[in-house]
Amino acid sequence: MKLLAFLLALLGVYACCADYSPLSYVDRPCGTDLSNLWLDVVAVVDNSQGMNNGKLNEVTSNILSVFMSGTRIGSDANEPRTTRLGLVTYNNVASQKADLNQYQSIADAANGIFVALSSTVGTSESYLATGLEMAERMFNEQSVNTTRAHYRKVVIVYASEYKGDGELDPLPVSNRLKLSNVDIITVAYQQSGDDGLFESLSQIASPGFSFINDNGQGGNLVQKIQGSLLQSNCFCPSDWIQYRNSYSDPASSRYGVCIQAITIPVSWFAAKLSCSNKRTNSNLATEFNQAKHDFIFNVAQNTTGFAPPYQYHIGLNYVSSGSWVWTQPTGRQQVPLQQPFMWLPGYPKPASTQSAVMNMQSGQETGWQNIATMTGSYNYVCETYACDTDNYCDA
Repeated sequence: MKLLAFLLALLGVYACCADYSPLSYVDRPCGTDLSNLWLDVVAVVDNSQGMNNGKLNEVTSNILSVFMSGTRIGSDANEPRTTRLGLVTYNNVASQKADLNQYQSIADAANGIFVALSSTVGTSESYLATGLEMAERMFNEQSVNTTRAHYRKVVIVYASEYKGDGELDPLPVSNRLKLSNVDIITVAYQQSGDDGLFESLSQIASPGFSFINDNGQGGNLVQKIQGSLLQSNCFCPSDWIQYRNSYSDPASSRYGVCIQAITIPVSWFAAKLSCSNKRTNSNLATEFNQAKHDFIFNVAQNTTGFAPPYQYHIGLNYVSSGSWVWTQPTGRQQVPLQQPFMWLPGYPKPASTQSAVMNMQSGQETGWQNIATMTGSYNYVCETYACDTDNYCDA
């Protein structure tokens, strides 16, 4: 317990972002409140001789430091934003040291992890596949088809070696996990003369989630892993597409915004009502910048039921106060239009009878044109808040 207190004192308080406001005219970022992290996580730790006791001590400190920013460890019927932490060690075989329900506090985790990772075993054999398979089994038995089935699942691998082929090849099981929406974070603890470990583990990791223990710079590594956990804990409900920096790169940095293209032609007003009733924080889509405009167009292009020339309602509309504004979730202030403007040539027309906006493809260009709110039937695009530390989504 003395080491636990020491680690808590060293870590300090995690600085969280200020409350998001769309009036800043930027899209909602993913939540960054580590105290509200809600995940199921299994740490998979190599305890072969290649790791050695010094490295195991570093792993212990790293795991605990990652979750010592107020993250609620365990389960709580009154607070769904909790993180369960399981522990697996592996060498030539894997051992479950703690299932996903054993640790019910960070103190429980500290005590259990200190004991489980106190020393290496007497073999130099290290087969990551065994550890990944054990983690997969734990998720299938303790998370899937439970009240936490909708929680995102993460494996954090700490490895000193990449080894195995055939049934002991870790790549097939890692691919299977990722296809099941399990994110994998890897940390390479390279042995002398093994400079390829990081590159090998990068094949196992989810894109952008592969790290190296760089000369024991644990604080930096802690922040990288925490950032990966926050990205894992930022996801969209089924049938929604997460807005990200690059449509063509699913691994690019995500926003806390989800997009859904609807292929039911209706008037702008009916589309507005439909979007606002989909979820608590949903509305017709906003296009604060060219990147968001282009991303939504890419979504439309890749949605069955949309066809060229592409035409779809978005959330821009003209209000009686005499300005163009973006719709917002029910009860929230609408956001005044700012540059950039993406009007097609000749638009906007006088807004007295044409107070709603749609995207219209004209030649090679797609831009805004204003239309009547109650007439004309077109597809439309909704957006909502992503599920993250600031926005818990139930099953």
